[in-house]
Amino acid sequence: MTTELETNIIAVERVKEYSEIPREAPLIIAETTPEKTWPQKGEIVFSNYCVRYRNGLDLVLKDITCRIQPSEKIGIVGRTGAGKSSLLLGLFRIIESASGNIYIDGVDISKLGLHHLRSKLTIIPQEPVLFSGTLRMNLDPFDVHLDTTIWRALEHAHLKSFVESLPKKLYHNCTEGGENLR
Repeated sequence: MTTELETNIIAVERVKEYSEIPREAPLIIAETTPEKTWPQKGEIVFSNYCVRYRNGLDLVLKDITCRIQPSEKIGIVGRTGAGKSSLLLGLFRIIESASGNIYIDGVDISKLGLHHLRSKLTIIPQEPVLFSGTLRMNLDPFDVHLDTTIWRALEHAHLKSFVESLPKKLYHNCTEGGENLR
């Protein structure tokens, strides 16, 4: 009986806690909807960018200022806790800036709805994982690109010959036949 009462009290505490969590920014902000072709160049500018995980905590990134040129390939390296993941969380606005700005092709991303921002960015994890379904579905889950565009991207990533070697190419099922697509 005591255990059940304790469980019920904890459940109420959790509901209260979850109801007080600050909401994310709106998915769509009509006034700041970017052009359909945004971003075109891919220039990213961090301007005195600072971020913390929540109010009251120390900054985890302090005054980051840099410019990443269009088509420039960069690597972000550092020890555990150096801020590599925090930088990406800020770029996707999973955590919001404490001060400073990030601009992509001149657009201040803090002014965009999260859908418009996140649907235009892609991250390639260190440990790539494919989900069930076809390779094409994994590469273009919203089915918005032509096959020719996907083939061009695979060519730029030096993966075209590998995908061409698969039995069904883009339409190869990622869980079919035991091939290791990692």
